[in-house]
Amino acid sequence: MEKHLIGTGNTWETDYPYTKGGPAPWTPVVKVKIKDAYLILLAGQVAYDDRGRIIVPDSMKAQAELTYQNIKQALEAAGAKISDIIFERAYVRQEFMRDYMVYGARARAKFYQEGGVSQLPPFTLLGISRLSHNDQVLEVEIMAVSEK
Repeated sequence: MEKHLIGTGNTWETDYPYTKGGPAPWTPVVKVKIKDAYLILLAGQVAYDDRGRIIVPDSMKAQAELTYQNIKQALEAAGAKISDIIFERAYVRQEFMRDYMVYGARARAKFYQEGGVSQLPPFTLLGISRLSHNDQVLEVEIMAVSEK
């Protein structure tokens, strides 16, 4: 498998709000050549604890931290690593967008740093009116490619 993160050269790629405190530059494009590799799609990961309950209702900080822990666990279950991620999409309740820019972005940056990622993959952030559970503030989808 070959993975190429491609920047466009725009200034905003190194100074984008989602990457504050995280590895730079952010890249809008990933190009993957897959041969004998697996495409891994993680459906909406949320801040469910090990009993299936949403933790700390309406707390972006706590939910972001657990969501990224759950993503790591799901990747490991699939035989993948954080560095195998090629795309991420986050859904945030609109009233928590400002909190995401602080607490969610920090949890995300820590997640990638701990995974040894030096350049963040493409990322889409969507503000929405609600998620599937009333106490949920964040849901994250992941696409990864792994040779295992």
